[in-house]
Amino acid sequence: MILLTIGIINTNHAQFLKSDTNSVYRVHKAIEIPATIGLFASHYLWGFDWVQNKPSYNVWEIEQLDANDIWAFDRVAIKQDASYRNTADKISDYGLNIMLAAPALLALDSRIRKDWADLLVLYGETHAINTSLYVMSTGLVDRTRPLMYNDGVPLDEKLGSNVQNSFFSGHVSSTASSSFFMAKVYTDYHPELGNKKYWFYAAALLPPAFVGFYRVKALKHFPTDVITGTLVGAATGILVPHLHKRKKKSYGFTFAPFVGEVNGIYIKYAFK
Repeated sequence: MILLTIGIINTNHAQFLKSDTNSVYRVHKAIEIPATIGLFASHYLWGFDWVQNKPSYNVWEIEQLDANDIWAFDRVAIKQDASYRNTADKISDYGLNIMLAAPALLALDSRIRKDWADLLVLYGETHAINTSLYVMSTGLVDRTRPLMYNDGVPLDEKLGSNVQNSFFSGHVSSTASSSFFMAKVYTDYHPELGNKKYWFYAAALLPPAFVGFYRVKALKHFPTDVITGTLVGAATGILVPHLHKRKKKSYGFTFAPFVGEVNGIYIKYAFK
């Protein structure tokens, strides 16, 4: 016996806005905007204080620091020219600030520009999550900055605060979250790129590499801090948009045979 089952499902209601149903991402603004603001507020109310108010070193503790205790791969960071550290620090700041603003360039694309409100929420959410990961990691992990091992750095600077916040690099993770966010959003709006999209992800590595290079030059971070920051930033920059991406819907008839107590064909028709 053949049982014919007809299901009519997935009817789109007229009250849905056209811009919403045609956008690449689904964003629940009523939930995500307050949540994002809450995350940022928590960073400024207690997160950054927790990170920056770690105990400083005394003279005896500084004298006990031994470069041989550092993994050989990271040891290059303490051998940088200390006289260049302030210049390198400023360059890394410029690189970070430029990349924080760079996603505004996405508005030059007409496909992307029409969904600017959704993307603004996603971009804020991306940085809120990335900063939360930075605060948690830096707050929980005490890692002495490379400058503490360099003889060219004055003692009074080593006796200051914020010297145990090496892991991981917040500058680099924020830069990577911006650059990979741009790559992800642009390629999602241009599926015709196919495998060429990976060139955009390769290009997204350049800004965090640039900033990371100068964070090492500034004696602020070890290479592994930079690599970790890049991975964390890239993950947030890609995953936040990806998890909001709408699933493709198929319209028209779909046929599926099934076997059980009765045999039959399931027919689904989805209205656009």
